[in-house]
Amino acid sequence: MNWPAAGLGVLALLCLLLGGALFGALKGAKDFFDGRSELRLRPIDHAHYAEENAKLPSADKPRLVIFGDSRAHQTTVSGDTTSAWQIVNRGVSGESSVQASYRFRNDVIDLRPRVVLIVTGINDAVAAANLPDMERAAVANLKANLSRFAQEAAASGAVAIVSTIVRPTTPRLIRRPFWSDRVYAIIDEVNAYIRGLAADNVLILDADALLVGDRATLPSQFATDEIHLSREAHDRLAARLDEMLRQLRPGAAH
Repeated sequence: MNWPAAGLGVLALLCLLLGGALFGALKGAKDFFDGRSELRLRPIDHAHYAEENAKLPSADKPRLVIFGDSRAHQTTVSGDTTSAWQIVNRGVSGESSVQASYRFRNDVIDLRPRVVLIVTGINDAVAAANLPDMERAAVANLKANLSRFAQEAAASGAVAIVSTIVRPTTPRLIRRPFWSDRVYAIIDEVNAYIRGLAADNVLILDADALLVGDRATLPSQFATDEIHLSREAHDRLAARLDEMLRQLRPGAAH
C-alpha cells in the first residue's frame, strides 16, 4: 500500500467532511440571523397572511387551520386528512406565542375553521431558558396565550387541538455555548399545563409523549436540528392527528 497516498486521501476526506459541516453550520447561522433580522423589523405582523386569507376559496370540506410557529409551518398531514379536510397552514417561522397572539383573530377566528391545530411555544421556551430574569414572566405569558387560543377557538364553535411542546434534541457542540438546559424543565412545566386544558371542545395532541416519551431529549432520528422535527417525526404526528380528525368530521359517530 502506498501509505503517503492513503494518508493524503484520508486527509482530503476529513477536509471534505469538515468543509461540509462548516458550510452547514454557516448556512444555519445565516438562516437564523436572517430570520431574526426580519422579526426585528416586523416583530408584530398581524397581516402576515392577509393576501392569502383574502384569496382563500370557500370551503367545500370542513376547514382545518394549522396555527403557530415553524413547527406548525412544517406540519404535514396524511393523505386521508388531505382528502377529507381543507387544510389552511398559518404557521410563521421564528414566532413566539406572544407574536402569534396578534394575528390569532385574522388567521384563525375569521377563517371560521371547524378545527384548529395549535402548535406553538418552543421559541418562548428556548428564549425563557436563556434569559433567567425573564423566565417566569415568559412562562406565564406562554401559558396564558395557549389558554386564550384554546378558549377563543372553542368559543367560536371550532374544536381546538393543542399540541404539547416537543422537547429539543441534544444540542450540537456549535450550539452549546448559546444553549441552556433549563429549556427541558420549562417545557415539562408548560406541557403539564397544556394537558390540563383538555375540555369538551379542546383536545390535546400529546406530541411530546409520542416522540420523546420517557427519554430526556428528542431522539436524533426525529430531529433536523435542536428544535425542528424530521420528516419521520412529522409523519408520526400526522398519523396521530388523522386518528383525532376522523372523529371530528361532520356526521362522525362519537
